[in-house]
Amino acid sequence: MLVSRKISCGIVALLFLSPLRADLVSSPTPEPWQRAIGPWSWLFPRDHGAHPNFKTEWWYFTGNLQDAQHRPFGYQLTLFRQGIQFTPAQPESRWAVRDAYFGHFTISDLTAGKFHVAERVSRGALGEAKAATDRMDVALGTWTIEQKEGTEQIHLSAHDADMAIDFAAHPLKPLILEGIGGLSRKADGVGEASYYYSYPRLATSGQLRVGGMVDEVSGLSWFDHEFSTSSLGKDQVGWDWFCIQLDNHEEIMLYAMRDKSGAIDPASEGTWVKADGTSERLLPGSFSIEKQGSWRSSVSGAVYPSGWHIMVPGHHTDLTVSPAMANQELHLTKMGALDYWEGACTIKGTVAGTMVTGVGYTELTGYAGALQSGLKE
Repeated sequence: MLVSRKISCGIVALLFLSPLRADLVSSPTPEPWQRAIGPWSWLFPRDHGAHPNFKTEWWYFTGNLQDAQHRPFGYQLTLFRQGIQFTPAQPESRWAVRDAYFGHFTISDLTAGKFHVAERVSRGALGEAKAATDRMDVALGTWTIEQKEGTEQIHLSAHDADMAIDFAAHPLKPLILEGIGGLSRKADGVGEASYYYSYPRLATSGQLRVGGMVDEVSGLSWFDHEFSTSSLGKDQVGWDWFCIQLDNHEEIMLYAMRDKSGAIDPASEGTWVKADGTSERLLPGSFSIEKQGSWRSSVSGAVYPSGWHIMVPGHHTDLTVSPAMANQELHLTKMGALDYWEGACTIKGTVAGTMVTGVGYTELTGYAGALQSGLKE
């Protein structure tokens, strides 16, 4: 659920450094971007597609997979759309820029202990990237996310020099609307929220390549789609986000927004998904997240938590979440420096007195520097 004003500023810098003329960069005049306020009238497959009236949007997949020898892998594929100017200065030009696109692609080779990272950036001109508005069909060069028309199956494809994926993902449960009917509050201010839904459990299979090795893999993925214009409060520096898939066929999503003191913002909340696919909102204060241990990045110097004790008293739940590998930090450079931790995790504990295990993904932002440091809307 990465929303970074640092990224936004990096995109503007990218435009200035590119062959584009300065008049194609956003005007300082406020533009009529829509904000996440009030209910959203959801309609699918339309809302799987892009929402160009909002400034920031992403399609986000993470998953835990195994090959036939039970060798484990984690992966992330996220494609972002970032509005640059609501109305392009020269809309008839093939070089006109309205949105910029960028993507993050990782594979965690957990047996080898190696983390592979790739990033892409496009100005969105000349057909280099696209996001359909009527269905899930997003592309950034050869990195693609597409839901097959008339089916629930989603095709994911991405490749870089030393890694590639070609997956089919099929929802095992209906999508869930996060927050209140899909309106997910991130801070107290008006419009500091996103519209947000998830597929919490997708059966995933296909080919994964790392180096010269190509494997058939299968397992579970999680999908998030969010769109917003401004979702962070002025005192927030980042967040810890968790998706958890338990072997009792229940799932949990939690996010803990952090302020400058490191304390959890009251806006933090989550969702509990039951085995039958129905879901329950986890209200602020209804769960606790205790950090356990730490890991220091030799690249960014950031110190990240290296484990978490999560309790949800209303569900008699006590879980330990552990990174499947310590170094799963993305060190990104194509839009200015951006570092965050996004990694595969293992879960064990109890739910209602019964032992459970599981897999999941955790995202940690703001540990290598506040996301909003020195930046303006």
